[in-house]
Amino acid sequence: MTVSPFTIAVPDAEIALLRERLRATRFPDVAPNTDFARGTSGEYLRELVAYWAGEFDWREAEAGLNAIPQFVAEVDGRPVHFLHRVAADARGAILLLHGWPDTPFRYRRVLDDLTARGFDCVVPSLPGFAFTGGHALSSAATADLFQRLMTETLGYDTFVVAGGDVGTVVGSQLARRHADRVTALHLTNAEYPTGSEPDLTDEERAYAEFIQYWWATQGGYAAVQSTKPQIVGPALNDSPAGLAAWMLGLIDTGAQDHDVEGAFGGRDELLTNISIYWFTQTAATAADSYAADGWGGELARITVPTAMAIYPREAQSPRAWCERAANVVRYTAMPRGGHFAALEVPQDYAGDLIAFLDEPA
Repeated sequence: MTVSPFTIAVPDAEIALLRERLRATRFPDVAPNTDFARGTSGEYLRELVAYWAGEFDWREAEAGLNAIPQFVAEVDGRPVHFLHRVAADARGAILLLHGWPDTPFRYRRVLDDLTARGFDCVVPSLPGFAFTGGHALSSAATADLFQRLMTETLGYDTFVVAGGDVGTVVGSQLARRHADRVTALHLTNAEYPTGSEPDLTDEERAYAEFIQYWWATQGGYAAVQSTKPQIVGPALNDSPAGLAAWMLGLIDTGAQDHDVEGAFGGRDELLTNISIYWFTQTAATAADSYAADGWGGELARITVPTAMAIYPREAQSPRAWCERAANVVRYTAMPRGGHFAALEVPQDYAGDLIAFLDEPA
């Protein structure tokens, strides 16, 4: 299995074309006073697009991304892009898994802390996402792919898995399917109940009802992406402003007072993320990852030691529910942060992960 160094190098013509497309955006006439209530604030989107077209410096962002060692490996006949930071005196490896609508660079602000504590960090782009690209795979197939990346390609006999969002689903499948390789699992959200599980406690039932309400009121993006992703796929691939609007609608659901930039670690961090999807043309294939899993049945309980770090602007999965799904040995109600905690509050995220791994077995 070949591994080659990788450097992001977007052609000048692609940057110029992005700016041209942004300046030519046809903004719709939206109802007044709706702000983010119906998805994305039209006023904010206009402001962000103007900044993206005129002031945002992709080359500066690109240089920051390229400061992290990156590689492409061929695994099972397909390229897999990943970040790889190696500790000076490694005591183990962590596989960090991102989700939607972000990239492996979700974790770039925690790599220093993790490697300083003796952990090699491997952070792949999911199949269909960012610099891995290609068609999306199911979470089970992705788990198998990454197990081979870690063991056969990179030579780690065992490793820790950490993730959130889609990374929760893939990480959970890794722990189920490869418990002989995964020594510990750290998640920032639990897999969600359907409300049909037997013998739910009152707390769990309230949580299940909240999740169903959330899907009904905030989960429109997921309904489309898990059933008919190619309805929206061509638009995401063709309009940078439309791509931003689609992503901002989800990011806002976990933002404090609609501060979508703060929720993602800053305006330039947000636009770097959206630009990666634009330049790699992977928004449509990434969206398709929701449909790749289909509607599965009951999942086996995870036996690997598991830590849950539940942030206040995430779904508040009760410990009882988490323990149904996994062997939870650590449950932390985090003091601040949301869906993209590794970007928003990186010291908190890294601190909880390190504390979990420092606990005696």
